[in-house]
Amino acid sequence: MAWQLHYTSAAAGPSGRAGFQVVAESPGLPAGPGARVTPYLTYRPPPSAPAAPSPEEIRAMPVAMSYGPADDHYALVRCHYLGRDYSGRYGNFFGHALVLAGDDLVGVRPIEFWRAPLWADTPVTPGASLSELAELMPGTALDPDSLGQWLAAGGPGAYRRLSGLLELVRRGLVEGYGRLILVGADCEEIVRWIAVISYSLAWEAVTRLSFVTYSGDPAATTQLIVGTTPDVWIPRDVDATVVALADEPAAIETGRFSETVRELWQAMDLDGIDELAAFGPDDPDTAAALVALCRTGADLPAAEQAAVARLLGDGPPEWVWPPLGERADRLGYPLAAAVALHGPATAAGPCAARCVLLALRDPALAALDLGPHEPSAVSRKVAVPEAYREEVAGAAREALGVADRLERLVGVLRVADAAGIGLPGREVERAVAALVDARLTDVPGQLERTPYRWREALLAGLVTGLERATSAVRESALTPEVCRALAGRDLRATPGTAAAVIVWEVKSARLDRVEATMRLLALDHAPGTAREREAALGDIWREEPTATELRRLIEEAGRQVQDYYVLNSLPARLFVRTGLRGEDVVEVADRIRKAGLQGSVIDDAEAVLAATGLAHAGSLNQAVAEVERLTGLNPRIDPELVTLTRDRAARTLAEQEPKSRTALMRKLSRQSRDWLLEQWLTARPNRAEQAALLEIAIRLREEGVHVPRLEEWAYSLVRGRLPFGSVDSRFRKDRELAEGLRRLMKPKRRVFGGD
Repeated sequence: MAWQLHYTSAAAGPSGRAGFQVVAESPGLPAGPGARVTPYLTYRPPPSAPAAPSPEEIRAMPVAMSYGPADDHYALVRCHYLGRDYSGRYGNFFGHALVLAGDDLVGVRPIEFWRAPLWADTPVTPGASLSELAELMPGTALDPDSLGQWLAAGGPGAYRRLSGLLELVRRGLVEGYGRLILVGADCEEIVRWIAVISYSLAWEAVTRLSFVTYSGDPAATTQLIVGTTPDVWIPRDVDATVVALADEPAAIETGRFSETVRELWQAMDLDGIDELAAFGPDDPDTAAALVALCRTGADLPAAEQAAVARLLGDGPPEWVWPPLGERADRLGYPLAAAVALHGPATAAGPCAARCVLLALRDPALAALDLGPHEPSAVSRKVAVPEAYREEVAGAAREALGVADRLERLVGVLRVADAAGIGLPGREVERAVAALVDARLTDVPGQLERTPYRWREALLAGLVTGLERATSAVRESALTPEVCRALAGRDLRATPGTAAAVIVWEVKSARLDRVEATMRLLALDHAPGTAREREAALGDIWREEPTATELRRLIEEAGRQVQDYYVLNSLPARLFVRTGLRGEDVVEVADRIRKAGLQGSVIDDAEAVLAATGLAHAGSLNQAVAEVERLTGLNPRIDPELVTLTRDRAARTLAEQEPKSRTALMRKLSRQSRDWLLEQWLTARPNRAEQAALLEIAIRLREEGVHVPRLEEWAYSLVRGRLPFGSVDSRFRKDRELAEGLRRLMKPKRRVFGGD
C-alpha cells in the first residue's frame, strides 16, 4: 500500500496560503514519512534552458525521478518542469511523490518506475483527496534485455564504464563512503546507467541505492547516485566522484564484483546476474567470486577461495554445487573442504578426493578449520568416491616416499587414514627407517599422532632405522617415551636398539637386573655390537649386586657370565663389598665353581673359597695346600680381593698355636711364607700375638729355617722395650724356647738371668 501526495505552486492550497506546497495527499499518510519526502520535492531547470521556454522546450527538460529513505519508509518522487505558476511567473514544477513501505518494493527495483503509468503529469485540484495505491505497476522501458542490447551497442567502452560505475557504487553501499554524479546531456542515458546498476545488485542493496535522475544542484543532494547535465555547475570540492558520460571511461581499480557483473552483462547471462543478486548485499565481491567460478570457470586466488568457502557454510543456492563439483581440480584446500563438508554427494565426493590429494602434498592442510565449529574435510572421515580411490592411493604412496621428516610422514598417514586409503605396512616401515638421522625429533609426539593401524609399522621402521644409525642418533632418539613404546617388542634382531630399551626397562623398574641381563644375552651377536652390549650391562649393573641376584644369574646364564667383563666382575664386587663376611659369599663362590665357569670369575671364586676354607682345614697339609693355592691365584684376581683374601687367611691362621703356625711356615713356599708373614706383621699385633710371632721366629731359627723378615722383626722387638714379664711367663716352662731366645739376643742382652 503506497500513499501519494502532489506538490506544486498554487494560489491557494489546502491551508489557504499561496506558493509551493502539498496540494493533495492520500488520507492516513504518516506525518513523519510525509515530512521526510519534502527534501525530494525540488526542481531547478538546467542553466542553459530558456527563461521563457516553449511547451516543446518544457517537455524536453530532464525529469527528476528520485528515490531514498523516509524514516522507516521509502520515498519515490517524480518532479518535472511546468513553466508558469498561478501568477504567470516561470519556475513552477510538479512533484508527484509516493511513500512506500518496505514490502511495496519486493521484487521491484525503484528505477523500474521510470515512465510508469502511475505518475500524474499535472496536480489535482488543491485539497482533493488522493487514493492509496494498492498495486504498483512499474514501467516497461527498462527491461534487462533492452539494457543488455544497449550496453552491447556501446562496445567495449560501455562495459569498461559499467565496471567502473559498479565499483564506485559498491564502495558507497558496502564501505559507506562516496557518491556518484553522472553528467550527461541525455537524461535517458543517465536513467539507463542507474537501471543497469540496479539490475546488477542484490534487491536488498537496491533498496539502499538512493538516486535522482536529474538535479540542478548536485552538491546539495544526498542521494548516492545523482544525474545532472553538463551545464550545471559542480564545485571542485564536491564529496562525490564526477563521471562525464561523454568522455572516455576513466581507469578505476575494480574488484571481483564489478568485473564479474561486467562479464555477465557482456555474455548477456541475465540468469547469472540474477543468481549473483540472490546472494544478498553483505559481501558482493565474495558472491561474485563464487558466481564467476561456477558460471565462467574463473580462476580464484587463495584469498577469494577462502572467502567463498566461508560463504558456502551459510547455505548457498543449490545451483552452485554441480559446477563446484565439476571444477574440483581447480579448487584450493579450504574451498574444496567446504564443498566436501556442505555439498551434496555429487559435489562432495570429487571435492573430498581433491582435499585428500592436496593434503597429501601438504599434510598441514588437514588441520585447517573452516569455522569455529567446523573441522576440515580430512580431519574427519570423508568418503572418497571409488572413481578417485586409485588416484588418491597412488598419491598417498608417492607422498609417503618423498616425506623428508617424520612429522610430514605422519601427516600423510593421518590424511590416508581419514580418507580410508590403505598403505602397505612394509612401505610405511621403509619410509620411516629412511628418516632416522640427526634431524629426528619429537618421536613420542609423532607416534601419538600416528593412526593406530600404522603404529606397528612406524615402530618397526623406527627400530630398523635406529639400528642403522650412529650411536649418537640412537641415543638422542631413544627417549623414555620411545623406549616405553618399544618395550615388549621382539628386538632380538636389533641388538643396538634392544640394549637401550632393556636398560630403560631396568631403570624404570619394569625388569629386574637378572631378567634384563638374560634378554641382553639372547640378542643377536651381530658384528660391532659387543661394545654396546657391554655398555648396557654396565648400566644395568651400576649398583652393587646382591648374593641373590648372583645366584640367579649364575644359574640362568651359566657359562655366558665368563664372556663379559661386567658379568665377570660381579662376584668380585660382592666379595669386596661384603668383606668376605657371611655365608652368601661362600655359597656364591661355590656355585661359580660348580657351574664350571672359566676365567677371572672362577679365579676370584677359588680365592674366596681358599681363604675361607682355611678355617675348616683338617690337617697341616690341607692348610698348606689352601695357602699355596691362594698364592697362585693372587696375581689373577681383583686387587681389592687379593687384600681381602690374604687378610682373611692370615687372621684364620693366626688363631692357631705357634707350633702349628711354625710347622705351616716351615712347609710353605718362600712366596707364600712372605705374604702370610707380611699380613701378620702389618696387622698391628697385640702383646700376645707379638709373643706368638717371637716364638715362631725362635723355633724356625732353631730348626735352621731362616726367615730374614721375621728375624729382623724379632731383633727389633727384643732390642726395644720387650715386655719380658710376659715372655718370661710364656718361655720359662719351655727351656728350648728360652735358650733359643737367649741365642737370638746374644751377645746384646742377658735374658732370664743367665749367660
